[in-house]
Amino acid sequence: MKKHSYLFLFALLLLARTVEEPSLHAQTFPKDAFAQRRQRLMDKMDGGIAIFRSAKVANRNNDVDYEYRQDSDFYYLTGFEEPESAFLLIPDADKKFVMFVRPGNRMRETWTGKRFGVKGAMDIYGADTAYTINEFEKILPRYLTRKEKLYYSWNDKDFNEKLINIMKQHRGYGPDKIINPLQYVHEQRLIKSPEEMKLMRRAIDITCEAHTEAMKAAKPGMYEYELEAIIEYIYRKNGSPRPGFPSIVGSGPNSCIFHYEVNNRQTQDGDIIVIDIGAEYGYYSADVTRTIPVSGKFSREQRDIYEIVLRAQQEAIDMAAPGKGIREIQNRAIEVVKDGLYRLGLITDKNSSWQYRIWLMHAISHWLGLDVQDVGSSRGKDERGRILEPGMVFAVEPGIYVPENALDDLSELFEHTGLPATEEEIAEFVENVKPVAEKYRNIGVRIEDDVLITEEGHELLSSKAPRTIDEIENIMKKSSRGPQEKRKTMSR
Repeated sequence: MKKHSYLFLFALLLLARTVEEPSLHAQTFPKDAFAQRRQRLMDKMDGGIAIFRSAKVANRNNDVDYEYRQDSDFYYLTGFEEPESAFLLIPDADKKFVMFVRPGNRMRETWTGKRFGVKGAMDIYGADTAYTINEFEKILPRYLTRKEKLYYSWNDKDFNEKLINIMKQHRGYGPDKIINPLQYVHEQRLIKSPEEMKLMRRAIDITCEAHTEAMKAAKPGMYEYELEAIIEYIYRKNGSPRPGFPSIVGSGPNSCIFHYEVNNRQTQDGDIIVIDIGAEYGYYSADVTRTIPVSGKFSREQRDIYEIVLRAQQEAIDMAAPGKGIREIQNRAIEVVKDGLYRLGLITDKNSSWQYRIWLMHAISHWLGLDVQDVGSSRGKDERGRILEPGMVFAVEPGIYVPENALDDLSELFEHTGLPATEEEIAEFVENVKPVAEKYRNIGVRIEDDVLITEEGHELLSSKAPRTIDEIENIMKKSSRGPQEKRKTMSR
């Protein structure tokens, strides 16, 4: 064996040792909390049987996989993080919770860490009985027999065909009706428990600290990835295992790209930077966006846009309370944005259904939880949308974006989006707003905060991240204590 192969093996063995301990303490809550969630789902089921499969392992290249993260619904109901697993829920059986997990394997554990195995599935995770995952397809028909209803989401394409074949072989003895159980799980997930809120608060606090450190460190000439590195250093230093989503650090023209993730541009004096980030903690994600001037001082044009977005966000947040509709809140923010765009001259008609959408194309609110764009319906009985209840957590993120090519090929954009405008209307709009758009060229501003609905109204969970112009400019005068500062301290 070549020398570099020995080194590679040693590194993998070292990695196995480092991941062993955390893997044995993966469950965040007592197992009773997960049992209660499963019971609430089974209470919604009309007999039958539910099948859930774990997220798949995704290969990155050759024999290296992407970092594994369990499917959020699977985790919500079990707390179990290992891949190659499945479970059944059978409300009318003596053994209602049946798990299928990877068998213990000393050789594999040397490479990738300890496994809980069948015994751990029962002793630690509360399964009434458990089998190895290798037995799943052989044992499943036994549980499907004489069950009229199957609760299954069809989200596992590789397994779907196998399940269909199993059901065909047991026609007349197995389920004849299939129901998606996620409709019930996602309604549960929409209302956060005190235990969940503890984790979400921690994720959000870590994210706010990361924003603060990025503000202190930012200066012209830095690369976007340098700020990303500081942000994710703060995550890991505070116990966050990973970002809840790829960090967005978009400077200059990249501030106008909604989901920009490359983060490789060198910042220039006068740039504005959109930093849209969220730490994950205990599987729960934050989502907080701040927009900062890399020089530490907003220009007049940047202030113009920023003040509109901030006012829109604040008015939306002020409305948040039980009994309000989620779309009511979104619509209020949009109205404020329209008013501001009209004052600046970036739109010519506040009542137009399409003009403002040239500068604000995305929705300004979404649920937050185990997923950054969390599950749960926003629909309601009327145009107000889903009525807010205590325990709901959502993000409010209005924005205005003026990319340098915003007014080019609008006909193509309208054709793609279905916005109602004629060629004549578009041409007149472009002629009127083009000089103003040039003034605000390459300024993108998004401000996003996380809001909890309480019995009394709401709580702004992300208030620790500087948000007003004065707060941001003041914090940017201070020095960062990111990785470089940390190294200096350690060397003294």
